[in-house]
Amino acid sequence: MIHYIKGQLIEVGTDSVILECHGIGYEIYTTGRVLQSLILQGKEEVTFYTHMQIREDEWTLYGFPDRSDIRVFRQLISVNSVGPKAALAILNIMTVEELFFAIRSEDYKAIAKAQNVGAKTAQRIVVDLKDSIKVGMEEIEADSFSGSESSNVISETAEALTALGYSNTDALRAIRKVENAETMTVEQLLSQALKKL
Repeated sequence: MIHYIKGQLIEVGTDSVILECHGIGYEIYTTGRVLQSLILQGKEEVTFYTHMQIREDEWTLYGFPDRSDIRVFRQLISVNSVGPKAALAILNIMTVEELFFAIRSEDYKAIAKAQNVGAKTAQRIVVDLKDSIKVGMEEIEADSFSGSESSNVISETAEALTALGYSNTDALRAIRKVENAETMTVEQLLSQALKKL
């Protein structure tokens, strides 16, 4: 198992990157979001956390610069009928945080927006990962906001937005766009988040 590869970024393709490490070029498949970020950052040396899929006729590396992405990628492909391409498609349209929130709130329609991911597959992801995703969501919230009070404000604001008819995923995206959200009351955050929708 190759846990990570740190090397020279040689090429950014349409669906993969080539990293050179000790004279060997590794092709690593990733999301369009990651590729775009690499182009914008213009980094020469990068680290990718990887997952290797071994089949009879090929060995394929999938990877992300962020450990939480590769962890969630592995969780997604553990779901029956979700392959690496579907997992990449989901992580291309949603951040890890947005996916966790969609699963926790059973917003399978947001997941089904990913290319080649139907409603049944999205529902299966929600059912299979709902329990295991809770721990990950708690970690994300702890990293993003200090203290349980701010997490409660986020949750209450998200609930208020969904009560107004917005999807859980859209609600979280709007909240995350608000600067200094962790210092606001529910009313203040709700007002600012509505401007982002």
